Amino acid sequence: MSVVNIPEHVIPYNKDNIAFSLDAHKKPLLIVQPGHHVVVETMNAFSQETATEEELNNTINQGYHHPFTGPIFIEGAEQGMTIGVHIEQIELAPYAYTCISRSSGVLKGIFHDRNYKRIAVETDRFDCMGISFQTVPSVGGIGLADPNGTRNGATCDHGGNLDFKQMVPGSTVYLPTAFSGGLLYIGDLHARQGDGELSGIALESSGSVHLSVQLWADCIPCPIIDHPEGMMVVGYGETFDEAIRQAVRHAVGMIATHRQISESDAYILLGFAANLVVGHLTGRIKSVAVQLSHELLAISDILSHPL
Repeated sequence: MSVVNIPEHVIPYNKDNIAFSLDAHKKPLLIVQPGHHVVVETMNAFSQETATEEELNNTINQGYHHPFTGPIFIEGAEQGMTIGVHIEQIELAPYAYTCISRSSGVLKGIFHDRNYKRIAVETDRFDCMGISFQTVPSVGGIGLADPNGTRNGATCDHGGNLDFKQMVPGSTVYLPTAFSGGLLYIGDLHARQGDGELSGIALESSGSVHLSVQLWADCIPCPIIDHPEGMMVVGYGETFDEAIRQAVRHAVGMIATHRQISESDAYILLGFAANLVVGHLTGRIKSVAVQLSHELLAISDILSHPL
């Protein structure tokens, strides 16, 4: 069970405290030291709480989605370092939302209505269409400022819309730093998400994330998610194949370097000591991860002692 610490800082949600890209030029909302604990309030991926399908359509038609709260400036972080964001607790708003996406989803174009659902998620179980489900809160979006100003609905070398259901309390997301302070953004909470978000949208929620940040001098080539079942090496691309190849190349390189074996031998190990995990499957940018067993490679093999 994750231990929740008393936060040193709270960042409230308001429209001045969000961005729709991993913006390197936005003034930091907060400056924190490594090891500090922060509570960050976020809005759902639709950018507004809604009560009807008409309200949802009006919100979507405005063209703003995936608001991320931030940025947070981490003292001492410089280009080439690694920032770790440990997820301690997620508190969901009373209602979460889902519908059919018209721009993504495996069956895009077949269903023309939104089929809007507003679902109460105030307990550890929720009801949808008469079926009872376990509530599994997770974070979809964690990223640092990106030189290309990647929009929050996409993934890049510095994170963004990673969309892995393993980003739950107890997990840590490690991100390579491009700018002084890192400039951390967070958002896109889920009350529950399936691998790949096959319909294009998970169960989207507003809420608060309790997190702590840590800093390493070591450099990593891509986002890494460490959770109890393994260490996930993230890749992304405009095609599923491109995303997989990138994640596999990163994983092979890390194993070869830190186990001091050839890349050919490292590649062989993936056949029986790794799994493929799908994050965001159906949007313009896909995210996948190679999940390595901790006995094959642990985050402590890659990162030395934190600063």
